[in-house]
Amino acid sequence: MQADLTTGLPSTQDPRLVRSDLCVFSQDWWLNYARRFSEYRELRVAHGSQVVGRLPFVLRKNWLGLARCQEPYWSHLGGPILDLGLDRAEQAEVIRLLLEQLPRWASFHFVCDPNSSYADLTRDAFRDAGFKHSTQVTYVRFPDEGEVLSTRKSKHRGHLKRAAKGLECADVSAQEFFQFFKKNLMARGKRSYAPLEILPGLIEEAISRGCARAIAAKPNSPGGPGTSDQGLPYDAAIVYLWDSSRCYYWLSTRRISFGGDPALKPHPDAVKLLAVTAMEHAQAMNLAFDADGAETPGSDNLYRNMFGLRNQQLRDVFRRSNTIERLYQRSKRRIAQKRR
Repeated sequence: MQADLTTGLPSTQDPRLVRSDLCVFSQDWWLNYARRFSEYRELRVAHGSQVVGRLPFVLRKNWLGLARCQEPYWSHLGGPILDLGLDRAEQAEVIRLLLEQLPRWASFHFVCDPNSSYADLTRDAFRDAGFKHSTQVTYVRFPDEGEVLSTRKSKHRGHLKRAAKGLECADVSAQEFFQFFKKNLMARGKRSYAPLEILPGLIEEAISRGCARAIAAKPNSPGGPGTSDQGLPYDAAIVYLWDSSRCYYWLSTRRISFGGDPALKPHPDAVKLLAVTAMEHAQAMNLAFDADGAETPGSDNLYRNMFGLRNQQLRDVFRRSNTIERLYQRSKRRIAQKRR
C-alpha cells in the first residue's frame, strides 16, 4: 500500500469510499465544500490505483502562528474513511498508514464517531500514534422511545404547549437562516469558528439532497415582537441534518434583543420548540436524534433537562500537541494560576 497527501484539490474517489452509510459529515458531497479552501488537507492510502483510505482535515494557524488541525469546516465528526472491502487487519493497517503521514510540527484535534464499524481500530491506532484519548458527551433519543413530550416534566410540557400557541414553526431557506445566524453572531460580538461564506451553500446543498432542514420560530401575530426587532422576523432558528441512521442537531441561533422593552425579547422557549419539531421529524424518519455534542455545562443542561434527552453516549476525542503548543498551554496555565 502507498500513501499520499493532497491539499484542496478534488480527487478521483473509489465508489466504496463514497457511500451513504457514512456519517453525514464524512460524505463526499459534504467534503467537497471544505475542499474549496486552501486550508483543506486530505491524507490517502492507495492500493495500486485504488484509494482504500482517506483522512480529511483542515490545517490553520492562530494569531500566534501555531499550526492546528481539526475536522473539515462545519463538521462535528471526523476521522478515517475506509474502503468497505477491507478486512479488519487491512483496516487497521490503513488507519496506521494514514496517521503516519500526519506532520509532527502541527497539533491535531479529532472528534470521531464511536458508532463506526472500525471505531475500536481507530482508537488503538490513534493511541499508538501518540494521541491522547478522551471523550465528548452527546445525548441521543431513539425512535422507539414513544412520544417526544412524554419524557418532559409537566412544567416543561406546559412551557412547550404555550410556546406552540404563540409561535409558528416554518421552513426557511438556507440564505434566510444564514442572514439570521450571522446577525445574531455579530450582535453577540462573537466570531465564527469556521468560514461563514461556506455556510449558505453547504446548507442549501444539504437541503437539496433531502438530508437537512432549516426551520425558524416566529410569533403567530403579524407585526409582533419577532418582526419589530431590527427587521429580524424570527425568534430562533435551527438547522438539523441526517444520514441513514442519525439526525444531528447541527446549528441553532436565537434573536438578540436590542433595548430593554420586554415585548422585544424573543420567546424563551423558541429553541426548545424547534428542537421538539426536529425530534418528532427524526422519529417519523425512524432515526436516532443526536444532540451533536454537549461541550459546555450549559449545553449539557439544555439537552438533558430542557430537551429531555436521557441516553448519554461518548464520542472519541483524540489530541496530539507539538512542542510549541505544549509550552504555550503550560504558560497559559501558569499565568492563570498566578491570577487566582
